[in-house]
Order: sequence, then structure tokens, then C-alpha cells
Amino acid sequence: MIMKLVIALITASFAAGEPQAICPNQTIEAVEGENVDLQCYLDPWANVENYAVDWKRLDLNKVVYSYRHRQENHQAQMDQYRGRASLNHEDLSRGIMTLHISSVQLSDSGPYRCFVSKLMTRCNTTLIVKTKRDGSTTAGPPVDDVTVPNDHDAAKMKTVWVASVCGVAAFAAAAAAAAVLVKLCVCKKTAKGLKGQEEEMMPDNYEMENLRT
Repeated sequence: MIMKLVIALITASFAAGEPQAICPNQTIEAVEGENVDLQCYLDPWANVENYAVDWKRLDLNKVVYSYRHRQENHQAQMDQYRGRASLNHEDLSRGIMTLHISSVQLSDSGPYRCFVSKLMTRCNTTLIVKTKRDGSTTAGPPVDDVTVPNDHDAAKMKTVWVASVCGVAAFAAAAAAAAVLVKLCVCKKTAKGLKGQEEEMMPDNYEMENLRT
């Protein structure tokens, strides 16, 4: 019975053209430290300066901002949002109830609801706060890019390195062989020269025979 009555009231309000709360953005993303506006307005617009307006966190079932008697109601507000959440009271005369949150934190992420109790109208929006590393505002000095070679480049570098080592080894072996050949030639020439000197110093057989006689 109660559900039927609620449905009937809602249907009647639509039929009478009662103002409805509109949240144009279902999801809003921000980087921690930024200021964020959660938009909400009435369509058609109506002056809500004398109405009660609440913004709540649906997941926590707690009040983020409360407007009562043409002023902010701090008693119902979460400590987390004190001094950070606000409404522009001048916009209320035009049916604009946009919630402003300064310096958003990761804990501010969640579903929010804008509610005007007298008009029985509401709308929801979700705030997603990202860390600075997830966004494009990573702090700190720039880091030089380091190019890591892929497998093909690594194999190519390895092949070049092996060829270079083999070339150096072959050159060293050739140089050593050439040094040995030069040394052998020098030794052979030296030996031949010594043999010639011995032959020159040795007397022939005729002279030896005369010496014996």
C-alpha cells in the first residue's frame, strides 16, 4: 500500500511538471589534490533558497554537505569534508545545487546523492579519485629513457662480438706464426754463415799433407 502511494506521488509530480534533480555526469574522475564540482540542478529550475538540500555519500550513508535555514549545517556534516565541501548559495535561487570539493583525496571516491526533500527529488553521481601516478602529473625529476635491446638485436650483437673475438684471435695466431718463421729464417742464415766460416778456417788436404811431410 505504501509503495503504491509513493509511486502515485512520483507519477503525480511528473504529470504536474514538478522540478526534477538532474546530475548530468554519472561519473566524474579527478586526480588527488584537484578541486572537483559535482553538478546538480533542477529541471525546470526553481528557487530552493528556502528548502533543505543535502549531499550524501551513499556507500557511507553520511552527510557530505547539508543546507538548512538558508545556511550551512555543520552538525550533520562528516568531519572528512569540513572546510572542503561547499555550495554556492547564490546559485540556489536558480535551482543549481552543485557541490564543490576542494583538494580531493582518495577517500573521497564513492557514490554521491543530491536530494531536495521538499520536492522529493534526487540524483546520483560517482566520483573516482586517482593517484598522481595513475594520472599524468607524476612528480619528481624526469628519468632518462633506457632502451632495452630485443632478442633479435641481442643475438646480432652477440654474433658481432664473437666475430670480433675470432678475428682478434686469428690475427694474433698469424702474427705469432710470422714471428716463428722469421726466427727460423734468421737461425738458419746464422747457422749457414757459421758453417762457411768454419770451412774457410779449415785448410785443404794438400796443405795438410805438406805439413805432415
